[in-house]
Amino acid sequence: MNEAITNTRDGSGNWRPETAIEPAPINAWPPEPVKTLKWFFGWPGFIWPENILWLGISTLSWIYITPDQTSMKTFELWWIGALLAKNFALILALFGGLHYYLYIRHGQGERLRYTTKPFPTDSGRFKFRDQVKDNMFHTLASAVPVITGFEALTYWLFANGHLGWFNFSDPVAFWGWFVFALVLAPFIHSVHFYLGHRLLHTKQLYKRFHALHHNNVQVGPWSGLSMHPVEHLIYFSSICVQWAIALHPLNALYQLHLAAFMPAPGHSGFERTDICKGIFLAAGSNFHYQHHKYFECNYGGSLLPLDKWFGTFHDGTEAATVKLREQVRAKRRANAVS
Repeated sequence: MNEAITNTRDGSGNWRPETAIEPAPINAWPPEPVKTLKWFFGWPGFIWPENILWLGISTLSWIYITPDQTSMKTFELWWIGALLAKNFALILALFGGLHYYLYIRHGQGERLRYTTKPFPTDSGRFKFRDQVKDNMFHTLASAVPVITGFEALTYWLFANGHLGWFNFSDPVAFWGWFVFALVLAPFIHSVHFYLGHRLLHTKQLYKRFHALHHNNVQVGPWSGLSMHPVEHLIYFSSICVQWAIALHPLNALYQLHLAAFMPAPGHSGFERTDICKGIFLAAGSNFHYQHHKYFECNYGGSLLPLDKWFGTFHDGTEAATVKLREQVRAKRRANAVS
């Protein structure tokens, strides 16, 4: 990446990446197998570094922190409380750590940041009149309990034999399906997020539930899960897909953790977060940043071309902005006539 270009800002202090957003290589037509394999196994790519990081956290959480499955056959406050404390700590560490690194320690300064505008600290749009405090409140007081509720219900269903109902006596078949469900999880998240997001942008639901999330125009890590509780229920319900296909609770936990953890780097406010030389988190920040900036575009993610298929794709370029504004004006004229 050319640093001289990537650090260039316009008169308003906004920065735009030098390359347009493109869907993942798996969507190329005609297919590009070599490019797709490099994307799947390479760095950065599908597996490395984000998805393997979330899977690693899920695996360690399952092995070392999750209560024994037999003890979860009945709902009891002690183990649900343990899950709540674990989720609170994980979210606080990831979201708080990323916010500290980027916005308090200024670990990479303003480099690759989309806007240099500060977070509002005296705005009536936010609880406590402070965006970061507002975002932390909605994340820790609403998102964490909803995550815990879905996780506890999932473990109870597995412990009582209601899930994992495929009878794979062959260990090769079992582990093959287990790995397949893990690989499928990011695609499930992508489709579910797009559909749920479009639902939340309907007139009936937007003002009542989703507008709270869109109070965040300048986004930071804590903005990612700053949502109305109803939106949290819709957003985290992606785990329900794993209820139908998962053989092991870890499949479902990984699906839940994708939804829980991806919004932090995805709303970082930076094109990527450089941890150290050659190691960074990207998570499609620019793709979703365009949605917060322009509202009527990029409802999904860059893993699957759903926005391209449905005509709501913004590739981050000025030409795409002009086209979007023309579409919005045409839509408003049509609505005014009707």
